[in-house]
Amino acid sequence: MEPAKLVEKDMFRRHLNAEVLEVKKGYAKVRCTINREYLNFHGTAHGAVIMAVADFAFALAVNSDGMRRSAVSIKMDFLKPSFEGDQIFAEAEVTGGGRRLVFCELVVYRDGEIIAKGDAIAYGKERWEDQT
Repeated sequence: MEPAKLVEKDMFRRHLNAEVLEVKKGYAKVRCTINREYLNFHGTAHGAVIMAVADFAFALAVNSDGMRRSAVSIKMDFLKPSFEGDQIFAEAEVTGGGRRLVFCELVVYRDGEIIAKGDAIAYGKERWEDQT
């Protein structure tokens, strides 16, 4: 399935108002503006929002070759906070694996500074067009 069709079907992406900036085989980059609704009780972006934006980029990257894959594991380290109004960018890049199991690096940044990074694994066994 083409990345544009995947984006249309992703309802949570709409809630995040995440925008796709680039998708190519094994790579994706997305952007999200931190809204007031995304803040935790410290007044910073909730880790779940940062993770969700990274997960969206991850999904695009690992499905960009036509295989239907889902997350098996995601590990994220939060290095710096993000605040209301910040634009954050998430990049996901496939770093290894094969047809079924792939490994991916995730990086989230704002103003050129890394605020979170992690690793993820996805598994899949069929192509999108094999689905009914």
